[in-house]
Amino acid sequence: MASPERNVQLRYIILDACMAQAARDASVVWTKEALLQEVNRQLREDNPATKPIAMRTLEKDIVDMETLYGLRIERARSGGKVHFAYPAGSEGMHRANFSENEVALAHRFIQAMDRFKGAPAWDGWLRSRLALQGQLGLIGSRLPEAEWQPRIVESPLSKDERRWYETMVRAAFERTPLYMAFAPGMGDRLERVAYRVDRLVHEPDGVVALGIAWDAEAQSFFYLIVQLDEITSLDAVAVEWPDTSEPEAYNWDIHAANRMALTPGVVSPGEAVVPVRVWVADRLAQRFLKEPMHGSQDMRIEPSAEGIMFNLSLVPDAQFVRFALQWGSDFQVLEPDDVRHALRLAAREASDRYAPMFGP
Repeated sequence: MASPERNVQLRYIILDACMAQAARDASVVWTKEALLQEVNRQLREDNPATKPIAMRTLEKDIVDMETLYGLRIERARSGGKVHFAYPAGSEGMHRANFSENEVALAHRFIQAMDRFKGAPAWDGWLRSRLALQGQLGLIGSRLPEAEWQPRIVESPLSKDERRWYETMVRAAFERTPLYMAFAPGMGDRLERVAYRVDRLVHEPDGVVALGIAWDAEAQSFFYLIVQLDEITSLDAVAVEWPDTSEPEAYNWDIHAANRMALTPGVVSPGEAVVPVRVWVADRLAQRFLKEPMHGSQDMRIEPSAEGIMFNLSLVPDAQFVRFALQWGSDFQVLEPDDVRHALRLAAREASDRYAPMFGP
């Protein structure tokens, strides 16, 4: 039987990758000592608080992998030491090493999950299902091992995001406040608050938590967006959360809809939505006609000077400035003047960074 320790599956995955590497490349040699060092290195990288495993645990993991997954792991001797590898042509732990019952179980699981098609989290399951089917050999199983590789590549969670993600999701569904320490902007200054997360959002720059915080010193509530990478600790024990009435639930849907992207920090509910008029060059405008740049985009087009003018309604914050500048000369804000001024200052600041450092 496999060890009940929480890291056992991760250890199997690390060992599987090492032995598959040795099967593909004869110059790669994995001794027990090298495997032990590599497993402990990756476990520590995943969670610095993880204790290293002992040699006897590694030996048991190798035997358990052979038993549980029907694998054959070859032992050979080189330089007076035993080294481990899969035999040539082996499919590895995650490639079609299933009994008939396990194949049927995988199919039944996938069919059961497919009944939830259209659910809010469906896109995530669709990607996971196809990646899982490919990894387990349920599609593309006739490919030789040498030609097999991941065909769906997504941006993985960072180490810190992975560390806090499950705790945050559980707290959000259970409506449990957490005692949170975080470093705004990942700087040196630490903030500590009681925090009840409402939802998690996957943004291009990483996962952010949206919720309400309690400041014990100021004795007040406020809305807060935190990037998971900024969090240094979470604790569900002895959280000081007042029994007094909380402010009304914040409408995060409207908050997100009024912005180009979410900005970590204290939320100012009073930020005004303003009409913004932009000019976009023809080559870029075609993209925004197919996929609007923002939900408020007026799809009535106004051709103008080798481009198209668009009308938006949003909060022109730092995220909008960042969005506008990324397109260079293909994108220009025409109105209002204060947004043009903010863009001019941001562009000047960026330009000054590239001024000559020495000489004329």
